[in-house]
Amino acid sequence: MSNQQSLILLIVLAVVFVISSGVYTIDETQQVIITQFGRPVGEALTEPGLRFKLPFIQVTNRFDNRFLEWDGAANQVPTRDKRFIWVDTYARWRISDPLRFFERLRDELGAQSRLDDILDGETRNAIARHDLVEVVRSTNRPRDEVLLESEEETAILEPIEGGRATIVAEVLTRAKERTTDLGIELIDFQLKRINY
Repeated sequence: MSNQQSLILLIVLAVVFVISSGVYTIDETQQVIITQFGRPVGEALTEPGLRFKLPFIQVTNRFDNRFLEWDGAANQVPTRDKRFIWVDTYARWRISDPLRFFERLRDELGAQSRLDDILDGETRNAIARHDLVEVVRSTNRPRDEVLLESEEETAILEPIEGGRATIVAEVLTRAKERTTDLGIELIDFQLKRINY
């Protein structure tokens, strides 16, 4: 191979490298924000397909477009009637505004950390406003008396006003108010387990 052929091959490889660094694809499950020197350029790209950017200057930041999972750590929380219970929670969320999400949180790790603060705090506040019986039960049973297996006597169950479903809805509503300015949409929140 002559020097001229080597030079042509080197030039062709350099051109291919520059062009390939300026081309990217967006998958159906992704959203992309293009940044130039760390600042967002343009709007979020959500449509799948082949795209072009300035090579070496612009960077693609990819975010998941699907539902994401938040799994809270089990925390000991006091109820209104001063009983301490362990509460384990989980939630489903998605990135609703990728540009705002990028500006406020940068990535999913930052979002998980912020959701820890918001959801754990709202769970603690909601449970502290209710008695233990409200947290444990979901509905009033049609019969007021239930026979306990361990004892040979009948127990009267206290009537509840809303129950667990009300507490879950309260946490979800209050947390949604706090996450909308982060570019996050909370889809669902549930109490996974309660230990007394």
